[in-house]
Amino acid sequence: MSKQTHFALFGAVAIAVLTTTSHAYADDSRDGFYAGLAIAGSGVATEEGAGVPQRDNSKTSIGAFAGYKQKVYSNYFIAGEAFINDTSQDRTYSNGDRLSFGTQYGVKAHLGYEANWGSVYAILGAANLDYDVTLSGSTVSESGISPIFGLGTSYQINEKVSANLEYIGTGDSINIAGKSDRGVGLGVVRLGLAYHF
Repeated sequence: MSKQTHFALFGAVAIAVLTTTSHAYADDSRDGFYAGLAIAGSGVATEEGAGVPQRDNSKTSIGAFAGYKQKVYSNYFIAGEAFINDTSQDRTYSNGDRLSFGTQYGVKAHLGYEANWGSVYAILGAANLDYDVTLSGSTVSESGISPIFGLGTSYQINEKVSANLEYIGTGDSINIAGKSDRGVGLGVVRLGLAYHF
């Protein structure tokens, strides 16, 4: 079982415990500013093909975020959030293949629904994607803004504190090692605690 799978299972159990032990506070969710810290598990990978195997790596680190949440109709809400995740990692293989990724930062919108047990939401946004990939002797480096997509869930523990579990993914297609559209991707699972002002 991979590090990412362990982290996802831990996050799912943590959210399950919070939602089953804190029902009294589910209706305390409110509009306004929030900020928090998180544990961020990130995984990077390149697509196999043209005689080159898949290359991947993972890391568990920290992140931070701040945003504003607003109900728009009935139980539906939107939120805007700025974030940073320490996804920087570097791995070199014995044959010289290398994966190097930088820190991820960006902005995202949450479009969601709030029930009496908590909320679920879709994530759309844009974030920095910074990588340096070497496969079979060829190297491609890029640093730019890339779209991100994901899903999340949040639970209001009490009037001021909430927990959230999210997954966001992004990627690119690169021309390297005999394949013109080889996929390179970055995925992040984030388990955070937020303070609501």
